[in-house]
Amino acid sequence: MNRKILIASLVISLVLFLLISSFVGFQVATTYEAHATFEGYCHWRGLEVLNKSSDYGYCADPNGSTYKMVMVGGRWYLDGDLPNGWPF
Repeated sequence: MNRKILIASLVISLVLFLLISSFVGFQVATTYEAHATFEGYCHWRGLEVLNKSSDYGYCADPNGSTYKMVMVGGRWYLDGDLPNGWPF
């Protein structure tokens, strides 16, 4: 009886670990992809592209508020929401 419970616990733990790992990996990959292009980053945030230069651009949300996006280290970020040592 105890052996069956131990095996069931291990199987459930393994399945949960794999599900959580897959979810985290998907989130990291999606975020990494989103920062790769200006258009992709605006779309990821649900914004519409207004204009763009080589190192900054502007997007708008459905309510008309505008947001400045800047390129830092070859990746696009919301101005004021820059990475602090994040490895991506």
